[in-house]
Amino acid sequence: MPSRNTVSVTDSDLDKHLARATREIEGFSVRVAPQPEPPERTGGRRIAMRPLQSLDPPKAETTIRLADRIQAIAPGDALYSEAENRVLRAIRRAIQVYLAIYDCYDDASGLNRLKADNQQGRLGASAEPELAAKVETGSAASAFALNSFLLSCLSVGSRSHGASAGDTGSDPADDSCDLESPGLHPLHSKNDTLRSCLRYLDTAIEAYARDDASLLRAVRAAARQQLAALRAAADHLQYAEVFTRTEYRIETEDLVISGFDFPEERVASSIEIPMRRPEEVVGNHIAKLEASRIAQRLACYDLEHASNPFVEMGGFVFSFIGDGSPGTGKTTLIQMVVSLLTQYCDVARLPLRYENFSVDEISDYQGRSGHNAKRFCRSILDPRVVGFGTVDDVDQVCGNRSDRNASSGQLEVTAVFMQQLGGADTVVRGNATFGLFSNYPEKVDDALRQRTQARFTVDGPQTEDDFTDLFHILLGENWELPLGQGYEPRANQQVRRMIDQKYRRHDKPQSESLLAVFEQQMARSGEKGLSTWKDFGEYLHAIGKADSRFTGRAVKNIADAVRSRMMDFDLPSEWLEKNSVFFARPYPQRVEMIRELRGEITPEIVMQEINRYADSEARYTDAAQRRRFQQRVAEIQLETRARKHAIEREP
Repeated sequence: MPSRNTVSVTDSDLDKHLARATREIEGFSVRVAPQPEPPERTGGRRIAMRPLQSLDPPKAETTIRLADRIQAIAPGDALYSEAENRVLRAIRRAIQVYLAIYDCYDDASGLNRLKADNQQGRLGASAEPELAAKVETGSAASAFALNSFLLSCLSVGSRSHGASAGDTGSDPADDSCDLESPGLHPLHSKNDTLRSCLRYLDTAIEAYARDDASLLRAVRAAARQQLAALRAAADHLQYAEVFTRTEYRIETEDLVISGFDFPEERVASSIEIPMRRPEEVVGNHIAKLEASRIAQRLACYDLEHASNPFVEMGGFVFSFIGDGSPGTGKTTLIQMVVSLLTQYCDVARLPLRYENFSVDEISDYQGRSGHNAKRFCRSILDPRVVGFGTVDDVDQVCGNRSDRNASSGQLEVTAVFMQQLGGADTVVRGNATFGLFSNYPEKVDDALRQRTQARFTVDGPQTEDDFTDLFHILLGENWELPLGQGYEPRANQQVRRMIDQKYRRHDKPQSESLLAVFEQQMARSGEKGLSTWKDFGEYLHAIGKADSRFTGRAVKNIADAVRSRMMDFDLPSEWLEKNSVFFARPYPQRVEMIRELRGEITPEIVMQEINRYADSEARYTDAAQRRRFQQRVAEIQLETRARKHAIEREP
């Protein structure tokens, strides 16, 4: 895909056109447009203009008043309804976008210079076609931006500028209005093109808007028809690359207009990935349990309320990092989560979007990598869908700020992910989870890694049964062979048979340095162990003194993990198999059903989660030190061989 520049359209850019946009929705006159005269010189001034195909002009002068038209839908009510207000404000905002995009094209294409020369009578005859062509393209591009913005703002689940806080836009998505195509708008003038677009909207509202739902349908259908007509004409426009090579980001609404591309109305993504069942994932018991829970929790998201019971009560994982050696099953684990999500979202009737962010998104163009990362995050966080986003080989995608070899693109991505995963404006609705996976987590920037809420090791097959299961899964359908005494295929891959044993390993830290801290704390606490808030506070403080990276963020992540253990239960299978049992019930009732399954926090759970987290940081540090040690040994050995070789060659 060709690289595009990114231009941010701020509120200040749009506010310059607020008064004009307000006047346009209050009313403007439409007159019969005379055929333009052939260009001729008048007093040394050359006016460039040529006739273009346009809508059929009205037979007489008339005034278009969009504000009055919308209010007349319910004549008995002097005030606008929420939907009417939403549509009217969206149209006004779209007019501001039209004028702002035209200004951008005006500057970037040199159209402003040509118009200035024309007004001062300095425009040469050879430049007249360029002026006319750029006016056409600027008008078409701005009209496309207007309708693209309007359709995006009024799509299901979106919220237009100035809408009330409670308005989630949960209106019908059916846009079936039998509208005639607008044809090609008059493009010889910025103002005529704008008013032609608004007149078409007015016509659609007059013909089809009878209530709030039909008003929204009519405006969306009109915007879509105009987009189709404009895009059909785009191939014949000159100087269009000035518009198409740039992405315009409307900051407040966080919408992107990308050339003559239709706004993304596709809610769910088409997922093409091999499907995996949990029993097909060999080993990785804790990782498999965590991943299964993530799929279940995401499926509990409520589109209407834009919230999730597990966010309110605890147990929702917004971001996690899974690490392990190459070939231990990280990709298979991703496939398993997507498979479960596909199944659960089908039952819950929720749209699902899955995307992976890879090294292919790193660009040599300044700012492009960061833009790609923002687009990825916005796509996954879209409140209209359940989103699962993965970053495979995150150590290669995100640059460590202490690594001099990290590219500017990698550092841009690191900055974006740090902001999205744990920034001041991060909002967790419960509809999205980000999974970072790495073979070398110690290479990941410390601040980014600590912004992940959960972490687990993807360690692959460990036991004889694990390796037997893996071999049987890969070859069992092609090779008939006796199972062997006592072997039951995949029995060892049932998570519950192994998980308690895995957790008990963390009753004590695994790291030698942390084990010393643990023993000192236990000796101080005596036989009663850690049983008070102060006891746990002292232990956390002691870990922080031993490892400077163990900060308040680490404590927050541990607390989140403890709450997850409090919600350490699987949703009953019947809830996940039939919509009416759980997902179709009212949201408050679902909250209460989940609350009844909630467990309790115990000192053992807290200790295990503290040790798990502290051990993971110690493991990353040890791995980094071993790698540096091995590199240094290799350098010394190479230097020694080089010196020996040089001495032997001396005469």
